[in-house]
Amino acid sequence: MTKSRTVAPGIRQRGKSYTFTVAMGMTPEGKQIRKTTTWHPPKNVTPGKADKLAIEAYYEFKGHCNGMVSLNENMRFSDLADEYFRVYAPNKLKATTTYSYQSIANHRLLPHFGNKKLKEITNGSITAFLNSITATHANGEKAPAAKNTVKNIYTALRSIFHYAETQNYIKETPCKNVILPATQEEEKRRYLTEEEIPLFLELFDGYSPLNTIVKILLYTGMRSGECIALQWEDIDFNNNIIYISHTLAKIKGKRYRETPKSRTSKRYVFMSSVVKEALKEHRKHQILMQMAAGDKFKYPEMVFTTSTGNYINHSHFDEAFKKRLQNTPLDFITPHCLRHCNATLLLNEGVDLKIVSEHLGHSNISTTANIYTDVLASSKKKTADIVELKLAR
Repeated sequence: MTKSRTVAPGIRQRGKSYTFTVAMGMTPEGKQIRKTTTWHPPKNVTPGKADKLAIEAYYEFKGHCNGMVSLNENMRFSDLADEYFRVYAPNKLKATTTYSYQSIANHRLLPHFGNKKLKEITNGSITAFLNSITATHANGEKAPAAKNTVKNIYTALRSIFHYAETQNYIKETPCKNVILPATQEEEKRRYLTEEEIPLFLELFDGYSPLNTIVKILLYTGMRSGECIALQWEDIDFNNNIIYISHTLAKIKGKRYRETPKSRTSKRYVFMSSVVKEALKEHRKHQILMQMAAGDKFKYPEMVFTTSTGNYINHSHFDEAFKKRLQNTPLDFITPHCLRHCNATLLLNEGVDLKIVSEHLGHSNISTTANIYTDVLASSKKKTADIVELKLAR
């Protein structure tokens, strides 16, 4: 049996090889963290010379570990996820985002990565995982998951590994250079053309809460969640301004108002005379509704409510919108398309991209540019035609 001996603190020799061990602190659970490696001396050196070279190699290895005292690459992904949702999420994420990420972790990430050590998870293994995600259709057949489904899973995974990197559990996140699955070429985003707008507005003519919301979405470019979260104090009729500071969220069936998705989503938009008159008429009808419901009217401060004053159910609004467009040439339109229609009209009229970005509440101008690439390309062509027209005079 080969004996082992201690050459120096952190260095043990067994046979012809040396094992280096560097202590690197403790995990939050109180476990000691160590980094180890095996070193082999050159051939034909004396035992004394081998020891000296081993000590030099040990300090080189220790220096390599310097600055990575908290590295815990042997941590299981399940332990990282548990810490992420216990420590990071409550302090840094919105409740709706936490709920979404927790659901993704439970159903997608933990079954696949849960028992793996962090050092075993590479960008290659993440790429393979994302490309293997499927969805089951109503007929029971499986097919590649939708682009947004994969993107949401990747976003949650990237956030968890970003936390691990900031805590120095890993040297670098494995989510870099991941290759997302190729999808079939998607149908280009459809907007209401200027010729279609009169037909669309005709379908939502007259008064109803649905018609009022639709007009606001089309004329202001608001997100539907922002619109149904409006309170009357957000409407400044004197200065024709709507202040946007909340969105309507839902967790486990419970609806509540929360701050919007990003700092820049807090903004204000000017309302046209059409929107102003629609809101004034809606206010009159809502007052009558409140009088009929009496004390049972739950949220009188809200602009849009059910007949009993409760928050609007987002899915019910979507269903009513879809039903109104059923069997019409515009049945492809969704409420979110109205936001894009608003932005497209502004860009086509030459409104500066930065102003449109602020108007929409995008986090940065590049987001707007990426979404409206085709519209901007068309606008650039128009500028070339305008220059040619001017110079030809």
